[in-house]
Amino acid sequence: MGESFADFLFDLERQWKKRHYSKNEIKDLDTVLKMETKKIEDDSEKLILNVLHKNGEHIIVYLNKLDQSEIFRAFFIELKVINKKGIVLNRIRLSAKFNDEETIELCDIEVIGENEGRGYGTILLNSLINFAIDNSIKTILGWISYADKDHFDKLDYFYKKHGFNVIWGNDNTIVNKAADIIWIKS
Repeated sequence: MGESFADFLFDLERQWKKRHYSKNEIKDLDTVLKMETKKIEDDSEKLILNVLHKNGEHIIVYLNKLDQSEIFRAFFIELKVINKKGIVLNRIRLSAKFNDEETIELCDIEVIGENEGRGYGTILLNSLINFAIDNSIKTILGWISYADKDHFDKLDYFYKKHGFNVIWGNDNTIVNKAADIIWIKS
């Protein structure tokens, strides 16, 4: 058990470095949605949380429990987006872990490049909050990194919009931490 949580996440990240797109020959998006939903349902590590329809896209929201040993109690909430052209976008996800029975630590929200600004981060964070409520979690903790300094204002607004308290410059024990984010079930 010499592996740290950071090592665990790093190993997972190496597996996910490739951007995953698949172009389907099928132009019937409902058929593509059924196929992609079945793939998720057939995987014992995954659980569908919701299926949304937004701006002509089908969005499957699912929990991916990659830590089957439950040593680190880590999980992803991921989106599989099927757009109007039948292209399936992956690698839109939120990583988190259970700290204890009442607390989830939000590790990262990963929405990259052309997927930014399309509401996917909101879907991920709302899904985490709903998952927390459904599982009697009282607190979601996390922090904003100095790596994101170019858009602190957007992050501050984003988290506050979703009911988080954002506390800037509170703690210097983590080198890259600029702010704490805290959501408490009301």
